[in-house]
Amino acid sequence: MSAPAKRRWFDLRQDLWRIALVLGALLALNLGFYLLLNLPRLRALVALRERREEVRRTLRTASQRREAMRDLIRRYDEEVVRLDDFFTRRLGTQAERMTSIQKEIRAIATEFKIDPESIDYSPAAVEGTDLTQFQITVPLVGGYLNLRQFLSRVEASEHLFTVDSMELAGSREGGAMLSLTIRVSTYFRSPDAEIGRPKPKAQRPA
Repeated sequence: MSAPAKRRWFDLRQDLWRIALVLGALLALNLGFYLLLNLPRLRALVALRERREEVRRTLRTASQRREAMRDLIRRYDEEVVRLDDFFTRRLGTQAERMTSIQKEIRAIATEFKIDPESIDYSPAAVEGTDLTQFQITVPLVGGYLNLRQFLSRVEASEHLFTVDSMELAGSREGGAMLSLTIRVSTYFRSPDAEIGRPKPKAQRPA
């Protein structure tokens, strides 16, 4: 019988190309696995993170807008309450305030020795609104101090009075006594008017 064949030892110099071939195959397999499986997953993950950040920014912007809208709504409600109070308590309708206004004007006229019959009342609608301007023309004769007292009484009134004009009609005693025509206005709202809402303007024909 022949002797058993002698076992061959691994020779790195002779089998280097085989090792390189195996490592290259493994590297190619690993690269293919990365390109086909891992890279799409990584790209999808990056895109998902970007969409998540975009959604967060959108939510943050929407939250800021919501808070801004809440603040605007709150301020709007406050202004509506103030406007309602102004139109109801300060202006009111002519039927509600006319008697008290005439009483106050007569009281001022008596205080300054003015004939109430010489006071002229002139109502006029304010264009584009539901308001009526009620102008009161008062002839006043007196000195500068008398004029200041009259204006002080008007400004101290609980009614909403505005001084429209003061016209000098003449003077006496070397200018010490003045004859003035003072126009004071107040405003009423229509009884059926919506609080604070102006009338819509008529559209011009095309």
